[in-house]
Amino acid sequence: MSYGLIYTVPFATLDNIPCVVEIEKDGYEGVPTELTAGDTPFIIDIDSEEFLYTPTRFSTAKLQVVGSDYFQSLFSTAYKEFRVTLKKNGVITWCGFVKPELYTQDYTSKTFMLELECISAMSVLEFIDYTIEGDSKVFVSIWHLLQRCIAIAAGQYTSVYIPHVYASGKAEYSTTENVLSDMILSEQDFFDEDDKPMKFKEVLEEVCKFLNWTCVDWKGDLYFVDVDHTGTYHKYDIILEEKTDSRLNELRIQDIGFAGANHSLDVLPGYNKVTVKCSNYPVESLIPDLFDSSLLNPLIKDSPFYRMIEGDKYSYFAKFYTNKRFNNLFSDKDSLQQINVDLEPLGSNADNAIIDNIGSLISKQAKYKWADGKPSTLSFDDILIIGMGLSNKNYASLDDLTFFLQKDIPVLQINPDYLVDTVISPGDDGIIGYLLLSGEYFQSDSLYTDPSKAGDGNWNNTAGDNCCKFKLKIGNKYWNGRKWIEEETRFIIRCGGYNKSKIWYDWNSFENNVTYEMNIDSEGYAIPIKKEDHLLGKIELTVLRPAPNNYGEGGRIKRYPYYTFMRNLKLQLFKGTPELDGEDNDSDRTYENVLNENYINELDEIEFKISSYNEDGACYSKVMLGDDYLTDNLYNCILDDAIRPEEMMITRCINHYSATRIKLTQEIKERADLTPITRLSDTFLVGKKFICTGGSIDCKMNRFECIMIEV
Repeated sequence: MSYGLIYTVPFATLDNIPCVVEIEKDGYEGVPTELTAGDTPFIIDIDSEEFLYTPTRFSTAKLQVVGSDYFQSLFSTAYKEFRVTLKKNGVITWCGFVKPELYTQDYTSKTFMLELECISAMSVLEFIDYTIEGDSKVFVSIWHLLQRCIAIAAGQYTSVYIPHVYASGKAEYSTTENVLSDMILSEQDFFDEDDKPMKFKEVLEEVCKFLNWTCVDWKGDLYFVDVDHTGTYHKYDIILEEKTDSRLNELRIQDIGFAGANHSLDVLPGYNKVTVKCSNYPVESLIPDLFDSSLLNPLIKDSPFYRMIEGDKYSYFAKFYTNKRFNNLFSDKDSLQQINVDLEPLGSNADNAIIDNIGSLISKQAKYKWADGKPSTLSFDDILIIGMGLSNKNYASLDDLTFFLQKDIPVLQINPDYLVDTVISPGDDGIIGYLLLSGEYFQSDSLYTDPSKAGDGNWNNTAGDNCCKFKLKIGNKYWNGRKWIEEETRFIIRCGGYNKSKIWYDWNSFENNVTYEMNIDSEGYAIPIKKEDHLLGKIELTVLRPAPNNYGEGGRIKRYPYYTFMRNLKLQLFKGTPELDGEDNDSDRTYENVLNENYINELDEIEFKISSYNEDGACYSKVMLGDDYLTDNLYNCILDDAIRPEEMMITRCINHYSATRIKLTQEIKERADLTPITRLSDTFLVGKKFICTGGSIDCKMNRFECIMIEV
């Protein structure tokens, strides 16, 4: 965005310090106009949530101007259309945007006051969807998430303060290590099962909850406050690159001075219990459903059924679709070179794409009988049709046919933008889990499935048929049928009718090699994963054109059909060891502790959508540190020990809420060196320290109604 200065509102404080409010408009290239400030030109209100570990504390502001122009041009329909910046003696003291779709004005006087409501730059994140930066989701560091949130907010913050609390170990704490850049998690955690994203503010809040911090925009700076940390803060520039060290300061209220007489003292109650819930986002089905209604796009939208095929005994309705998470691939059946086929214009004739080429289509098919001139009830099967490239083909010998069919031709690319991390605690045999590929397979000379016809043994290979081929890649490794390797390769799966007669025109399941010891509750082709495999990254599953399996088995093809069909295609991840305490992989994990049984109320449940790994199975919500999951190995300088962030939150709550605390509200003078990490004291409350948790600043009167809570 490119902002141009459209209005300025100058005024002076009670101490005669010059101030100016600058209003910039996106895309404006004209000359700025000076406006007259009202009686209270600029008021800043800082959120004052009493819970010390609230993840964000942002601010709003009210700008007051006087004039005879209604300034209706400042009515905004976008959250970042008008940027507002307050400068005090040339130093940025607040930055944000005019709140959109909000305009109320006196309509009785010739000269009037206009109040504009503004929200801080970081508050805008509430209205912006999280987006990926590349073509697909990746693993992203917590540090990069902070950088993105700050950049997306587009605020003119002078500095960013981050507490130096965490490290990968005690020895590393005193080095230049930035452990936040080494802590990564899957971007899939920020999208639900329907691919709907979180807002950027939600992402920021989840990061702050995980770190037990509070993000505060404060008088032109951005602070990530750790209430319990009294040591070093790193001061960064706006892009989190250049840094210097900074430490919190201490101020006494009486030394600051009072600016009013509105003072109050509250006693905040303690709590009897605290609960932290980790909402796991489990990796279950690694590829999305081919026929998920939210993903399917019919090739002709205004027709209920696209094709009716009349048969001797049965008729068929067929409907063709595309799926945004799958690429239907096509190759020329003569050159075998991949070609581009646009299915959309073909509509109900999309089947021609697999009749004329080697490729695949997603279809829904219904077989029915005619009775009294009406079709029986329709029951649709979800079917992947694969054209084998054999129509109108003549081969001089069966050897030529065998050679043609054994060429590896991709027909469907499944790349769902899911990320897989198979780092799981290993079992006794060193296997940490299994991938299970399952489905059913069927072949026919007809473009539509017809299991009613009986096959005969003459139509089978004498020593091997019904083999499906796949290419499976996770990160930079491929499964070759025996182990994971870095070279590109493929593998085959035999089906239920392998090496048997009378198998055609019938559904056959993929080979089942599951045993009791695998702890898998489904049938299919199990692919073992060992800890040394360390599969990490994007998953890609490619369906290759099925072919006869004559690899060293001496079989010869007698005949081969034109089409292959697949249904119920699934790829799932199963943990290799039984769940602890009988819990399922998808169950949320709860941490809780009693604070003080003498109190009545429980603390509100704290929910983490980013969490450490605690034998939860493979989850998108889990953070990695180095080559393994983050567990209880994150060093925290406050405790001088390694601890899980969830347990650290419990520890903090025990320290703060097992007894009552003082809340102090006083009208004091506004000072530049009063920050959200400043420790405050009051002469009449001996031995107590406070931290500012909100309030209201009248910039002209230099008055701060400061809300402080005992720490």
